[in-house]
Amino acid sequence: MTRHGGSRSLKRLNTPKFLQIKRKHGKFFMTPSPGPHPSRFCLPLLHIVRDLFEIVDNHREAKKLIGLGNFKVDGRVVKDRTFPVGLMDVLSIVKTNTHYRVLPDSHHGLILHEIPEAESTFKLCRITQKTTLKGGNIQLNLHDGRNIFISVKDPENPKEDVYRCMDVLSISIPDQQIIKHLKFKEGHLAIIVSGKNIGQMGKIISILKRFGPKASTVSIQHNSEHTETLYDYTFIIGEEQSAISIP
Repeated sequence: MTRHGGSRSLKRLNTPKFLQIKRKHGKFFMTPSPGPHPSRFCLPLLHIVRDLFEIVDNHREAKKLIGLGNFKVDGRVVKDRTFPVGLMDVLSIVKTNTHYRVLPDSHHGLILHEIPEAESTFKLCRITQKTTLKGGNIQLNLHDGRNIFISVKDPENPKEDVYRCMDVLSISIPDQQIIKHLKFKEGHLAIIVSGKNIGQMGKIISILKRFGPKASTVSIQHNSEHTETLYDYTFIIGEEQSAISIP
């Protein structure tokens, strides 16, 4: 019989370039577990503990430290050593009471930016899809795999349906209650989360919608420079000011 599913092993030469590891030091690297973020755009938890934080010296020590429940992702204890930590996730170290947010970066792709404790109680999630459920209620599907249920009193006149795809929600963690709704429109602040301009932040000047996959573009202004990127690469982070701290 053939084995179903993806490969359980990952060679270092085939790892994403943004991982801060030596590509030729050793032969294998950990494969991220199936989870809320794509395997090619995430940081495995063990990689963070061993290679980025350098809390421990080897794989065995990192595995034991994670198994003791010393790390939280979005307010929940994670004991899976290969758990994928991705865009906008909040990572907390329990014993030291330090908190980090995963942000896009022009050099490394994804970085861990230290944030104060008050900011670790919420995260930003982009709406990727909307689903209408039985009874006219709405389900919002977010970029990190979460689903938020919106109750609608009158399906024929749904006043509660103010959410659109590409809008961003500020939600509390871990109970995921909606704190604020940031609309995807001109004049709001956005950060580029993919492509060659990843990590650039600025104000949206114009949104040009075209027919076809990856045809729509967004123009972002940072200081006096203008950057044009794909529609799907834009992530709203605030209105007049950023809702999260940026490095």
